[in-house]
Amino acid sequence: ALIGRGWGASLVARALTTGLGEGLARAGVGIIRLPADLPIEAEPDAIADQLGTEAALVVGDHYGLDAAWFEAIRARLPAAVLLAIDDMADRPLPVDIVLNQNLGATTEAYTSLVPPAAHVLTGPTVALLRPEFAGLRDRGRPRDGRVERILVFFSGADESDLTGRTVDGLGPLGLSMDVVVGSAYRHLEGLRAVVASQPATELHVDTDAMAGLMASADLAIGAASSASWERCALGLPAVLVTLADNQRVGERALVEARAALTLGWHTTVTTDDIAGAVRGLGADPARVRAMGTAAAAVTDGRGTQRVVAEIEAVLDRRVEAR
Repeated sequence: ALIGRGWGASLVARALTTGLGEGLARAGVGIIRLPADLPIEAEPDAIADQLGTEAALVVGDHYGLDAAWFEAIRARLPAAVLLAIDDMADRPLPVDIVLNQNLGATTEAYTSLVPPAAHVLTGPTVALLRPEFAGLRDRGRPRDGRVERILVFFSGADESDLTGRTVDGLGPLGLSMDVVVGSAYRHLEGLRAVVASQPATELHVDTDAMAGLMASADLAIGAASSASWERCALGLPAVLVTLADNQRVGERALVEARAALTLGWHTTVTTDDIAGAVRGLGADPARVRAMGTAAAAVTDGRGTQRVVAEIEAVLDRRVEAR
């Protein structure tokens, strides 16, 4: 979004998968490489050395980035706006903007953690979604509650292989499925073989068509990750499996909002659990319709525009104050 407004952008990384690196290059994003063995406390100097002193914005998105990290960035890049993407509210963040996209997140949670002048942006209305989600939402695809096409996506890597469990569990139901994984998914060859035996199932690897796949689906099965806000923007009801502790709050909020149902912690979820949930929803179109309506009420998909406007407003005020 910033590049579209004339900014230059670079991603700092120690390592990237081939697919991600190629995607960044196509998007016009530069890559700043850090040595794999570089201590996290040495990152600010290494980043500043490569960026120079003219950086206008530094975005930190990692639980290991603490107050000392941001203070060191501030010392090296004093003109930059600092933005922290966070979902825990568990440590001081001496930044200009905090972004917590989770449903149920509150500004009050950061009162004692950020400077008095910091801007705290919370909730899925500021979720960082690509523009095609809002575009497809505007065009709208009415859903009648029938479950005929399912989207399966947990994460690009899916270390627990919930993807395989889901495809195994749903295969006998004969429903159409779109299955999405990344190139880092370690079970890809086995999944290809299973998908080949299911004529109604299609596999997508490192796809850039997620918005279209979500718009075409009647139900999603996945994690309570940032993909939740993509699903909500398109009014797509979901069956959730929790893959990590940091997903628990979002999962609970989505269930309380009646936008999703949950099967619980990933190690306890079986193929029968997944199939049973889908069969139950398939028999209750009214519930599926209600879940979709509740999901659509969570976010309109225009969060990226709001965050960009906030970044540029903070930067403008800083320039004016010089």
